[in-house]
Amino acid sequence: MKVTIVGDYASISKRIGTELANRDYRVEYFLQDNKFADLPEDYHKLGSVQGPLLFNYIRTGFWETAGRIFKKADIQIVNGTYPKCVRASNTCFYYNGSELRLGYTKPQYPSFVSLRELLDYSKESVFLPRAIDPELFYPIEEIKEKKEAYKDNNGIDYIVGHFTHSPKIKGSTKFEKAIDTIIEEEGLNIEFKNKPIPRDQMLETMNSCDYILDHINPKTGKSYNVVSLESLLCEVPVGTYYEDKYFDFEGMKNMVHYIDPKPEETKKTILSLLKKKSQINRQDVIKFHGPKAVVDVLESNWREWEFM
Repeated sequence: MKVTIVGDYASISKRIGTELANRDYRVEYFLQDNKFADLPEDYHKLGSVQGPLLFNYIRTGFWETAGRIFKKADIQIVNGTYPKCVRASNTCFYYNGSELRLGYTKPQYPSFVSLRELLDYSKESVFLPRAIDPELFYPIEEIKEKKEAYKDNNGIDYIVGHFTHSPKIKGSTKFEKAIDTIIEEEGLNIEFKNKPIPRDQMLETMNSCDYILDHINPKTGKSYNVVSLESLLCEVPVGTYYEDKYFDFEGMKNMVHYIDPKPEETKKTILSLLKKKSQINRQDVIKFHGPKAVVDVLESNWREWEFM
């Protein structure tokens, strides 16, 4: 059975496609290029996130036309903002956030959403958990041991990270103020890594932290982000803002810690989490967000929709 994945430049495309290939599907990708994402080696480019807008339209238009004439698949998964670039017997859509929140597109069915909050915008869609790759993110004991030696030699109490794959850092100022206040009021020596990190350095950087902070702004999300999941795979505790009713899985709450976004409470929350020194079991994360678990949900719905 042939499956095409269209439009979504996020790393999740590769993770879903790789697991489908492991299950003997023939997978072909039509993706927007993005240097910050983990993309498959072989894919047809639908323009670039960093490229000229006109060129992106030309590339996408070419594959849309060529695909409808020459290409044929059994199933295609289309990101909500993209056209159907491939002729297929069955099509499902996948929405990841802004296209629904900002009204860029009207929900199409059958479809998946990657966050439970998006079910408010697309009520007939199905929640498909975000997939993470355990082979890309994992604990490295050598780095963790060097971290402890570095802390001892420099009198550092905690190393805290706040970063992302892309250049834009959300919540930097709020976290900086909270960390500075903790240092001043509690007399702690905290090294705060607050900057964008190239993707090929994320694994090492995450392992070199005691704690990682994810987003804090309610406007940017109501559940945990992919950075949170990757941190947990490295067995590094993580804190973020979320709303209970939109949390991906109840079983993740003992690993993803809540950070209060109110300025006066943010410092208190972070300090209590640092002192807690939580232990993370990455297998608990994989149970909910590993590629196998995600594709099980995918296939189950394909059967329900009579795609297979």
